[in-house]
Amino acid sequence: MLTTPYVDSTTGPSNNIRGKRGRVISRLRARSPSRNSAEIPILFVLSKAPDVGVQTRTVLQEVRSARWFGKLDDDDRKARYQGSRRKITDSVIKWSKKNLVAKGEIFPPGDGCQVGVWKITQKGLKRAKEEITGWSPFYSYHDAIIIEEEK
Repeated sequence: MLTTPYVDSTTGPSNNIRGKRGRVISRLRARSPSRNSAEIPILFVLSKAPDVGVQTRTVLQEVRSARWFGKLDDDDRKARYQGSRRKITDSVIKWSKKNLVAKGEIFPPGDGCQVGVWKITQKGLKRAKEEITGWSPFYSYHDAIIIEEEK
């Protein structure tokens, strides 16, 4: 985690800001998978169950694990966008899934699989087998926040 101090003109330098209902919001520079770097891990995870598909939660847990992206620490996995408050790593993985759907490597929801289940196509299965050996993780950095309950 690379923390950068937040400077507010009224309070001065600080890493923490008090939020509503006893929450502490910390600002940091978070690492996440780069935009296209999550595609091969997604395809590999889905290739384990090509006929039935894999639930979204399981794919997210597998792809953000240390097996695929070893440089992500707990703070990077908990980091959220400042505006939307959505988790950065999960959002990047879901956008990678949308790209794979557009490429025809994953079935879109409702077309061959139910909503909440990701299922690989034959084209995606072929790509996963061909590109898994040459894959390496790439990262991007974001200004982020972490929301924690006050102790």
